[in-house]
Amino acid sequence: MSDFTLDIGAWIDLLPEPTLVMNVQGQIVAINPSGREFFGGNVLGRSPSELVVTPPEKLHQWLPLWQQATQMVPGSLRSHQGQKIEVEAVGIHRCQPPLILLRLFRQPRFLRQFIVQRQQFQRLQEQMARQTALIVELQQRQKQLEAENRHLQGVSQQDSLTKLANRRAFEACLRTAWRESATTHTPFAIALLDIDHFKRYNDTYGHLAGDRALQRVAHAIKSQVREADLVARYGGEEFILLLRHTHHDVAICVLERIFNYIRSLGIPHASSPVQPYLTVSAGICIVSATLRDCPMAELVATADAALYEAKRSGRDRYVLQTYAWMSAPVSSSQEIQPYP
Repeated sequence: MSDFTLDIGAWIDLLPEPTLVMNVQGQIVAINPSGREFFGGNVLGRSPSELVVTPPEKLHQWLPLWQQATQMVPGSLRSHQGQKIEVEAVGIHRCQPPLILLRLFRQPRFLRQFIVQRQQFQRLQEQMARQTALIVELQQRQKQLEAENRHLQGVSQQDSLTKLANRRAFEACLRTAWRESATTHTPFAIALLDIDHFKRYNDTYGHLAGDRALQRVAHAIKSQVREADLVARYGGEEFILLLRHTHHDVAICVLERIFNYIRSLGIPHASSPVQPYLTVSAGICIVSATLRDCPMAELVATADAALYEAKRSGRDRYVLQTYAWMSAPVSSSQEIQPYP
């Protein structure tokens, strides 16, 4: 037996299926342990025709075909018990003369294919399960990130003390209101409110009491506007309102409700020269937008000028101005009267 045949013998010992190597005469020159188990012992030197009931002439016809094959050729044998034995054979052309490798299958071909397909399907299911788990994890992470982004966005647009919108949120809302007003030709209003003599309040009652007063005023303002309107803390003791679709009379009505409600709270302010309770002053700017860019600074400056006029006139009142960018603003003022 050549060294190459010995190498083939060592190699086929690793195969799980019954496998044997034949020469061109059909004699078995090597067989693996699974083959010896299949045939019930060592069959070296014997011919497959002695081990099966397949006619010898048929085997001799197959031998040259198997010898010349360069890839596995399927075939079938018949055992002494009448069972069909499926085989695959291929020529081993490295040696001269070539040998034939014959592999037998304990299971029918359709069963092997079913098992292979089932294994492939199971691997596909496992892969899909891993991908599904990854998708679910990514979706959960995305939802978490979206929630965190919404929280951060909310925090970035909210005043921490009063929980009202902050200046950044107001400015974004103002740009939207300007475009909406220019499209619908409907005016809107900006109102800038300031707590009267708030520094004296802090000096008299302390900053913690000042914070509570700011929170109460913020709640009072918020409770008197419509859901579509925006109330924001503009800075310090200043609040700014954006009243959508608002004419002069509507703006005045809203401000009177706010003033009356704040007065009804009766928050003591002993150091105020205006009233013995906390009061506010306000400047209102009525805006009719055009198609040009929103003149944010001009609008707020107009409301601030009206607020300054309210303070100069004695506080505890509001002053109303109409913003007209092609002409000088038209102004009027009115003092809020106490309850009868």
